[in-house]
Amino acid sequence: MVFLDPTISLAQSESGDNAALNATVHAVCGREVVMIGESATHGDGHTESFKVALVERLVNDCGFDSVFFEASHYEFINISRQLRLSKAVTADQVSDAIGGLWKFDEEFKPLVPFLLNKAINGTISLGGLDDQLGQLGQDYSNVTLLNNLTMVLPKPESQECNDVLHRRVYSEGYTEADGPKVLTCLAEIRRYYASDGSKDRVNIDEWLEMIDAIGRWIKRDGFSTGDQIVARDRSMFQDFQWLRQQQPKRHKAILWMATVHAAKKGDPSWGDRTGANFGSLMHQQYGARGFSLGFSALEGTYRQGRETHEQPVAPVDSLEARTFLNTNAEAFFIGPEQLSSFGTIPAAIFSHSYKARPWIEYVDGVVIFRKEHAPIRSSRN
Repeated sequence: MVFLDPTISLAQSESGDNAALNATVHAVCGREVVMIGESATHGDGHTESFKVALVERLVNDCGFDSVFFEASHYEFINISRQLRLSKAVTADQVSDAIGGLWKFDEEFKPLVPFLLNKAINGTISLGGLDDQLGQLGQDYSNVTLLNNLTMVLPKPESQECNDVLHRRVYSEGYTEADGPKVLTCLAEIRRYYASDGSKDRVNIDEWLEMIDAIGRWIKRDGFSTGDQIVARDRSMFQDFQWLRQQQPKRHKAILWMATVHAAKKGDPSWGDRTGANFGSLMHQQYGARGFSLGFSALEGTYRQGRETHEQPVAPVDSLEARTFLNTNAEAFFIGPEQLSSFGTIPAAIFSHSYKARPWIEYVDGVVIFRKEHAPIRSSRN
């Protein structure tokens, strides 16, 4: 097995963040699961740099031994398999598994070699929580996985199933009527793997898990938008539970995702009318052993898609404005007691839009920056 340089470390947190970073680490260090959120636009560079530094501290100082992303379940299962078999894993593979929401951002890039080094040395486990296929640059999920799954079927059924799955992944001529065919194919493939008498049960369990996750993704096609959101969060929770079952010796997990997923209940203005998001399921299971962390900023810019936008002006009575009243500080961590004391108050914690909420019901704490900035985007990994 190849070991990377153990001295690999991350870039320092941004100027003025140290006190808030130390306070955040102190608040979450003893928890079992920490969900670190971000705006639903996934375009806040200052937040990313803070989160990168936070992950390093939680792994190095607090003994967190798993890092899971709102990213490809399948790509990370493949990476774990390669590591288990002592095969080479590259930083590009980890970046591709994490996906385009973050891998091109300069603020995020230092995290990849840190995670890879720790994973190769066995210090941490890596995982993805998202069952969706079709993400850019994920050739294992979009090509190799589908080829390997369908090849166990007899011809011409094998080719037919591969073709319809390919159409769904690339949105090329796939219709809702194709759904039952895909599910029939997956059921036949599952029967094949479930009956495999191989001694390598870990490998078989991985195939079964990926087949089930693809099935959950396909079944959502006919759902309404709100129902798709709820079902996707439920599927992410199932993926999380499966990952934890594969790690009996792992005890402390970091989850990197949007705050709308990490929150203790769903955002009522974001399509989840029931409140049954990923974080609510986690909160039911872990209670005080878990922690949902949100982020916001008083001013600055953010990216949405390819465009950079100015943040909306903070209302004078907002959490952000009140936090920075009469202070020169650049960042604050607001813990549970202080957040609870604010009661119902406008804040832009879920997205760059101010909503009045009793925020302690949604998150356990929030980091607020004086100034956010859009990530520095590069065209290469």
